[in-house]
Amino acid sequence: METVLFVLLTAIVSTVTVVLVLKYAFHWVKVDNIPEKDIEEAAKKLMKEKFESAEQEIGEMKEKEENRIKQMRRESTEHEGLLIEREKKLNRRSKILDEKTEDIEQKESSLKEGLKRLETNRAQLKKELEKISGLSREEAKERLMKEVDKDLVEYEAKKIRQAQKNIEVIAEEEAQKILVESMQRVATDYVAETTTKVIKVEDDKVKGRVIGREGRNIRAFEQLTGVDIIVDESPDSIGLSSFDPLRREIAYVAMTKLIADGRIHPGSIEDAVKRAKNEISKEIKKNGQILADEANWPDIDLGLMKLVGKMKYRSSYGQSLMQHTIEVIRLAEVLASEIGADVQLAKRAALLHDVGKVLSHKVDSPHHHISGQVARKYGLDEKLINAIEAHHLDIDPQTPEAVVIYLADAISGSRPGARKDSYEQYIQRIEGIEKAAKEVGKDKIEEVYAIKAGREVRVIVKPLLVSDDDAKVMAKDIAEEIEKNQSYPGNVEVTVIREIRAIDVAK
Repeated sequence: METVLFVLLTAIVSTVTVVLVLKYAFHWVKVDNIPEKDIEEAAKKLMKEKFESAEQEIGEMKEKEENRIKQMRRESTEHEGLLIEREKKLNRRSKILDEKTEDIEQKESSLKEGLKRLETNRAQLKKELEKISGLSREEAKERLMKEVDKDLVEYEAKKIRQAQKNIEVIAEEEAQKILVESMQRVATDYVAETTTKVIKVEDDKVKGRVIGREGRNIRAFEQLTGVDIIVDESPDSIGLSSFDPLRREIAYVAMTKLIADGRIHPGSIEDAVKRAKNEISKEIKKNGQILADEANWPDIDLGLMKLVGKMKYRSSYGQSLMQHTIEVIRLAEVLASEIGADVQLAKRAALLHDVGKVLSHKVDSPHHHISGQVARKYGLDEKLINAIEAHHLDIDPQTPEAVVIYLADAISGSRPGARKDSYEQYIQRIEGIEKAAKEVGKDKIEEVYAIKAGREVRVIVKPLLVSDDDAKVMAKDIAEEIEKNQSYPGNVEVTVIREIRAIDVAK
């Protein structure tokens, strides 16, 4: 409606505008010659055209508006129909839900009544059974369980006897065959370890340089290495004696370098010992790589590989620990493949089964338990750890691979000529003496060396923590600790060394 009024107003304004234009136009034009009738007709004609145009435009707009209104009514009708249909569906669903709810409530009520009847019947039945049997419920249950357990035990025992008979027919023969074949396929010779190494010298002059003025060189060397130097047994040789093969090897390398150089004094001795330790460290890494390759373990942790490499400088009952480990790896591989076990796991467990012996002088625990602790430190698998720890059977083997390691270790260690008990006892005695000294001093001690076959123990203390008087008291305490807790032949001399060095540089 507003649009129609707007159109009418527009038409009127247009007409008035035309009249005004004509009026002004006629003011400048001479209209005396134009008839007044013609002017009126022209104006009427123009107004008629404008009104007809406006009416036509109004009609078109009216028609469009009516069509729009019809469309809105049609859409409204359709929406209304959809809403009515949805309302009907919801009403039907509501009715169905009401019916189902009512049905469920009836069934629930019926079920409750049935449960009540069942409980009543159960109670009556219980009373009747107890009356008939003369037993209470607990007594009847206990008797029934005993009878069932008895039947199960008899059945289990019968099956076990049958299985044992079947196994015994072939087990012993097959086991002997596997063990003999394994031992034949892996044969390793050993050279017995001793506690001394000998260096050949040309004449007594070399010995004199090694001893030094008033024995200062020999004392410095023994203090730095913890190894005894023997110069009086043979005219053309110098002996190095220590229960620790690693110390002995460091001393051997250092002494060889000093003799070759010819300049022997406390300063050169200290440098030679440092170089020897560096060389042995490289050798340890090389040995660890050899053992890792033997176990087919290319991605072994570097720290673990270095720890394994120290096996070359350890022995067990006179048996080289590195060679023993190689033999156990090979035996484990053969045994595991024969019985269908995990060969890779068995070889890795064989590699680490005795690694605890490298640390046994530092940790107070059985070596195989230490080996397990080392494996846990490096985050290895629990199956592998069990195979390592259980090879002495004080821990139950949980897998076939654990039994394989036990057998391989027993085969390697028990064959004739593999070990010497006396050497192992000597090592244990020397380690016990060193350990007793460390227990007394604890954090105040830098190094402890048992030398002269355990007849002397030298304790090097931290000079800033121990005074001269404290050193005397410590020597007495260590001697008493050794007397109380260690067994040894003869006497053990305790020497506590407190040394202060003042070092400066001249520029």
